[in-house]
Amino acid sequence: MIHGGNFRLKLEGKWEKFGFYTPRFAEALDAVVAEQVALEDFRRSQKYQDLLASSLNSERDPPFIRGEDITQVSEHSGKVPAGLAFYRESDV
Repeated sequence: MIHGGNFRLKLEGKWEKFGFYTPRFAEALDAVVAEQVALEDFRRSQKYQDLLASSLNSERDPPFIRGEDITQVSEHSGKVPAGLAFYRESDV
């Protein structure tokens, strides 16, 4: 699971800080490598690039992404990755 946060986005006409979760899959020998592969694949995705382009963060207050809840699975369907499940950081 990838967790992103501190994204300053304009949704519903108002600038606020948002976070998101999105599941990602990676083939790797261990959890550490799987996390790095999944994060790098996500950073290169159009979805992430569009998110960065629409965010209004200063260099001193950048957004972040990190891996969380890394779990080994025996198989993955190979379907297109899931979308982003956003949450308002003010609600947390």
